[in-house]
This record gives sequence, structure tokens and C-alpha cells, in this order.
Amino acid sequence: MRLDDPLQHHLGELRSTGDRLLDTLPPVDRFFRELLAAAVDGERLLAGIVWLVDKEGRLQPFCDAGLKNVSPDGKLTVGPREQQQLTAALQEGQVVVLNGQEAVANGQRPRVIGPLQSDGRSVGGVELFFEPEQLPGGNRDLLHLVEEWCGYGCRYLDRQQLASQQPADPSGFWEQFERFSLELQRTLNIREVAAIAVNDGRIIVGCDRISLVLKEGKRIKVRGISGQDDVEHRANLVNSMRNVARQVMRVGEPLVYRGSIQDIPPQLEKPLATFLQEGRARMALFLPLLPREVFPHKEAKDPSAARAKKTPKPIGCLVVEQFSESRPLPVLRQRADLVADHIGAALHNAQTHQTIFLLWLWVAIGRLFGWFRGRNLAIAAAVAVGVAGTGAALAFVPWDYRVEGLGKTMPVIQREVFAPWDGDVVEIFVESGKRVERGQPLVRLESDELRGQHVSASAELALKRGLLTTLKRQLDGSRRDEDSARYEADFAKTKIEILGLQQEVRILEERREALTVRSPIAGVVATFQIKQKLQDRPVRRGEVLLEVMDDSGDWRLELEVPEYRMGHLLKALGRSSDGTLPVEYVLATAVEISYQAELTAIATRTNESEEEGTIVEVFADIDTDTLPSRRIGAEVEAKINCGKRSLGYVLFGDVIEFVQRHFWL
Repeated sequence: MRLDDPLQHHLGELRSTGDRLLDTLPPVDRFFRELLAAAVDGERLLAGIVWLVDKEGRLQPFCDAGLKNVSPDGKLTVGPREQQQLTAALQEGQVVVLNGQEAVANGQRPRVIGPLQSDGRSVGGVELFFEPEQLPGGNRDLLHLVEEWCGYGCRYLDRQQLASQQPADPSGFWEQFERFSLELQRTLNIREVAAIAVNDGRIIVGCDRISLVLKEGKRIKVRGISGQDDVEHRANLVNSMRNVARQVMRVGEPLVYRGSIQDIPPQLEKPLATFLQEGRARMALFLPLLPREVFPHKEAKDPSAARAKKTPKPIGCLVVEQFSESRPLPVLRQRADLVADHIGAALHNAQTHQTIFLLWLWVAIGRLFGWFRGRNLAIAAAVAVGVAGTGAALAFVPWDYRVEGLGKTMPVIQREVFAPWDGDVVEIFVESGKRVERGQPLVRLESDELRGQHVSASAELALKRGLLTTLKRQLDGSRRDEDSARYEADFAKTKIEILGLQQEVRILEERREALTVRSPIAGVVATFQIKQKLQDRPVRRGEVLLEVMDDSGDWRLELEVPEYRMGHLLKALGRSSDGTLPVEYVLATAVEISYQAELTAIATRTNESEEEGTIVEVFADIDTDTLPSRRIGAEVEAKINCGKRSLGYVLFGDVIEFVQRHFWL
């Protein structure tokens, strides 16, 4: 039956009020007053009276509403004829319209009477006065609304009668509930908890079906349905139930469906309609399951201070269904809330328990230690065996003893380029990382000292050559023997001086030519930022300008080993038949891959390191083809195998050496 929109809204308000009153079960007078006030709107239904049968079997007015709309003084007098009509209508047990068209013709207001029945007998009724012009659908719409009103009144009276007849513990409910709680707490397995919750919980609640939906990470999963051993997760019913439960857990509030979706939130209308179509339930209750509240370990210093509570997020949803009636059975909601609290606590305990890492291992260890409780002799024997076994393993189990060293990968052929003379760097011909050939110019220097010496020697040489020419003319024009002898001596002396100056000028020219520094080998320039370090900079003779290394040849590891570790290294090298030791190293840029090398040489002197103190350089040959990239100076961490030692010395060798070093006799 389809009602017009205003009457449909009026009927919705009546249903909302009736559902609320049935859930709370207020006293009789309050129930009928609020329900009658929800029916009388002053437009279509002008007034109403609730009649109840007294102890003597007579109808008496119980409460009324809106009488001022039909009587000026707000009072209504019922004559004998009307009393007989009312009694006869209520005895028929159906909704009846009295004084219909006749009342309109005589100027009277029509009325409708609906019966109130309890336990199969009439206990009263409701009399409503209406305005025919305000009912577009006529008496048919009016009858539908009054039937709804009487239905709520009858259900209320039945519940009141049932509540008055119920003993303190009907059907041993609390005994059953106690057993149900014990079964929930006897296991910490989520599957077992879910099976107990849906099967035993259905009996406790008294519904037709209970399902359990759990939140596992980001997934929503149906864990159990009463009466079913396994859940078919691909079934349409399961998928639709999961979609509704997801929205309910997101909102965090219970959802009740009683046959109408009028008060259902918009985001739940579509998934709920799909679920109801698949499950055919006439009543559905979705209860979010919350984890148990954690008790504080310490009391607050200030009891008056309000403690901030974080709202817990639901861990699941309990779905209660009823197929026979759209109204929940008596006390179903209270029992469902009670069962949901215990199920939520049990599931929270089970989930917390199963999140423990390596649970099976800790359980086994716990059982082992539990066996030792109260067995002092067994504990002493186990401790003695453990200590003896540990000591024997440390003393007799052989293990590789390895000395660690830090270093870098370097080419075997490498040369340092030095400044040949004091001077200034005026020109740089190469860049860092560039390949050069043997004899290729690298850097050009200028020396004011060499240039001055060259100029002075050249001038003096020219002067001596002029003097030699003069002496030769004098010697050729000399007439006397004593003058000739003197000129010959001066001429020979000057000639010798000229030879010396010529040689000096040639040496200075070679030195000036050597100021253009050339590469001693073919390779790459290994010095970083050459121009920033050398351009226009004064340098001293013998100072290192840059380095050139041959990266196309063999490579090796240049490692720094602390001096106090060298004893193990030298002993192991002495025991080696081929004079080498195996080395395992990793690159600082790729520690997940290890490479092999062979220690071949040890430096004959120590050096100082800022990080390790006194160190000794050792060199290890590597297979160049195994290197992922030939990068000069790549940092490595190496472990040099020095042979087998006891496991105890490998683990606690530093402690042993400390004791030997500081407490030796």
C-alpha cells in the first residue's frame, strides 16, 4: 500500500517513536502518551483517546491527546450509544471506522477505533478523530496508520506481560552465559574463538543466525557463520555482509534494521539492501566489536585530573539476524550487547597472542622451563651440563681467526710527479681523471731565480766572447815575446772561462725546459681538482704536484692493519707454504657482495693513522676482472684469514690479550 508523501512521513515518525519505546520499555502511561502524541498531528488526526479494560471488565479512558481540536473545553463526553459502539468495535478485534459519511452529514467528526490485544484477548483500544478532507487516500490510508499504532501497543503489552512472568533466571540463562564465557577464554586461537562465538553465541542471544566479521590488517574477512563449518568467502552473501560490516566498523556505531531503511545512513543503504536481498533477513543487527580497555599500571598522582582516553577502533563486527519477525525478540538486544563485549575481549586477547614473533618457539621454551619448576636437582644438572658444554665448545671447537683491516683499491703501477725546481705554476695542461701518455706535458712552472741566473750567465758569456776577440787581435799584433806570452795566457784563460759559461748556460736552459713537467708513465691523472690546488700557486722543489696511475694494469688492495694485530698476521704468514694468506673483502658501496684476494706483502715500517693509531700497511693482490668498477681509491673493508683458533679465542681474544698485556708476569 502506497501512501501520499505527508502521510508517509507521519507514518515514519510513528514507527521511529514506536521502535524507540519498545527498545527502552518505559512505564505504561508514558508509553501510550508518547505513542498517542506521535499519532495525533492536528491536521489529519485531530485527537485521540486510549481505552483500557479495568479489573471489573469496563472500558475506562487511560490517556488522551489533542481533545481541544474537537472540543472547545478540551473534554469529551461519551454517551451510552457511543460507548456501545466502542465496545462492539473492540470486541470484533479489527480496525473500524465509525460515523463515517453519516457523521459528515450530521456535522459530527468521524472516528476510527483500533483494538489492543494481549494473550489473545482484548484489553483496550485507541479511538482517533480524523479530518476526511486531509486524507487523499481515504479510509484505506487511515486504516494502515491505525494498524501500525495498534501493532506497537500490542507488542508492548506482550513484552510487559512476559517481563512480569519471567523468573529471576529464565531457562538458566546466566548459567549458560557463564559456560559460554569460560569456553571463550579457554583458547587463544582465533579460529576456535570465532567458532565458539557464532555457534554458542546464537543460543545465548536467541536469534536465528550469528556471523562474525574480523578486520585483519587492511582486509575485512568473515571468520564464522553459525551452523557452518567453513565460510565460502566468494559467496554473494559473504561479500555483501563484508561490505556492510566494513561501513559499520568505519562509523563505529551499531546498525539495526527492523524492516525499514528510513533511518539507515545513506552510505549503508545500498550495501544493506544487497545483503538483505541475499540473506532474506527481516531483522539484522550489526554490532562493532571493540578491544578490551587496558587497565592503567600505575594510579594517577592527581585523581581529579581527567585522563585522556583514545577511542578504540573496532576489530570486528557481530552480525545478528532474525528471519521470522522484523522486531527483535524480547531482551535480544541486551543479550547481543553483552555477548558482543565478551567476544570482543576474547578476540583481542587471541589477536594479541598470535602477533607474538616466533610464538611456537617461545611456547616450546616456556614448556621446557616450566618442566624445571620445583626440580632443583634437574636445574642444577642442566646448568652444569650447559656450562660444561659451553666451555668445551669455546675451548675445542676450531674457528677461523680473521684480522680486519681498512683500505682502498689502487693500481699497482702508480707514480708521483714532483716539482723539479722552486717556482710558480703558470699553466696546467690536464684535468682530473683524464688519460695521459708517457712524456705528455702536465704542468708548466716559471722560476724567477732560474730566469735570472740564465740572463746573468748569458750576459757574462757574451762579455767573455768579446774579451776573447780583443785578446786575439792583441796577440796577432804583438811584436815582443813577453807581450805575446802574456796575451796567450789571457787568451787561454778567457777561452776556458767561455767554455764554463757555455756549459752553465746549457744547464740553466735544461733546467728551464724541465719546468714543463711531463708524465712519467701512461695512465690517468688520479689527483682531484688539479686546477683548484695548483693554478698560480708557488711550489718548492721536490713537492708532489699530482699522481698518475695505470688503471689498465694490475690492481691491489692497500690495507691498514692495527699494529697490535700484526702478531697473528706474521705467524700465519710464516706458516703459509706459498707466503700468501686468503683475504675476503667488500666494497663500501656494495657490502652485499664479497670478493677474494691474496695477501702478498707487508710493509717493513709502521705509520700513524688518525683513526687506528699505529698501523702497518699490507698489500693484497686481487683479480681485476671481478671488480664491478675500477675506481681508484674505492674504500674496502677486508678480513685476513689467519688460520684456525679456538672458538673462545675468536670471540673473546681481545679480552684475553688485554689481560695478557696488562697482567703479565
